[in-house]
Amino acid sequence: MKKLLAFFCVVGLCSSLSAINIFDFVSLEGNPKGYSQTDFEISSKFGNYFRTQEAKIVKSFDDNGNEVEALEYTARDVLVSKIVSSYDAYGNLLEQARYGADSELVWKSIFTYKDGKKSDLSEYDSNNNLKAKTIFTYKDGNLVDESGYNADGALMWKTIYTYNDNGNYNTICQYFADGSLDERLIFEYAEDGNIKNISCFSSIEAEQTNDVFRYANGKLSEITTYNSDKEVLKRFVIKYDTVGNVSKLSDYQVSQKFGTTVNELVSQTDFVFEY
Repeated sequence: MKKLLAFFCVVGLCSSLSAINIFDFVSLEGNPKGYSQTDFEISSKFGNYFRTQEAKIVKSFDDNGNEVEALEYTARDVLVSKIVSSYDAYGNLLEQARYGADSELVWKSIFTYKDGKKSDLSEYDSNNNLKAKTIFTYKDGNLVDESGYNADGALMWKTIYTYNDNGNYNTICQYFADGSLDERLIFEYAEDGNIKNISCFSSIEAEQTNDVFRYANGKLSEITTYNSDKEVLKRFVIKYDTVGNVSKLSDYQVSQKFGTTVNELVSQTDFVFEY
C-alpha cells in the first residue's frame, strides 16, 4: 500500500478517523462514473438507535477516473458548494476551484509540476489574492519535504517524510514554524505490504495512539485505535458492495456505561456508486 495518506497533511496527522477520506486507503473498483456519499449522525432514544442525515456529497469522474466535480448538499439536499477540478493530459491535477451555492468563486488552488512531479501548490481567495503556498521537495523520486508558507513567504509548517526499502512510508513528521515537533507517525507493514499499524504521537495532546489495520478477503475491513495503555478507544468498520467498492463506514466509540465496556455506534457513511 504505497503513499496513500495525503489526507494526514490536510486534517492533521493524528486526526480522528471519522475525518478521513477512505479512498486514501482503498482503491476504486469497476471504473465508476461517480458516487454519492451520505453522512449520518447516530443517536439513541429509549434504547433504540436512529440515523439523522447530516450532509451529502456527490462526486463525478471523467473517462480516465479523475474526479472532476464534487457537489456538497445539506441534510435537506440544498446545494452548499461545488468543487471543480481540471487535469492535464497526463492526469495531473492542475486546478481546483470551489464555488458557493450562488456560483460565486470561494477559493481556488493551482498546482504546478516539474519532471512529472508536483512542485508547488498556490492557494487563492475569491479575489485572486495569494493566501498560501506549499513547496514539495523530492529525493530519489520520493517526496521528502512539504513546506507551507503564508502569502508573505513566511514558513508556517513543514512535513518531512522517510521511506522503507519498499518505497512505503516509514515516518511522517510534521513541525511547527519554529522547528518544534507537532505530530509524528510511524508505520508498520505486513509481509504482503499492507499497512499493519500506524503509531501516532501528538505533542499538543502529549499522547500516543496506535491504529491497527485489519483485513478480510484482501480488503481493509477495520481500523481500531488504541491508547498508550493498549485500551480500545474506537473502531472504524468498512463494508463493501458486490463490485468491491466501499458501501458503508461505521464509527464506533468505546466507552464505559453502567459498569460495562460498550461499542457505541456514533456515525455512519453510506456510499452508492454509479457504474
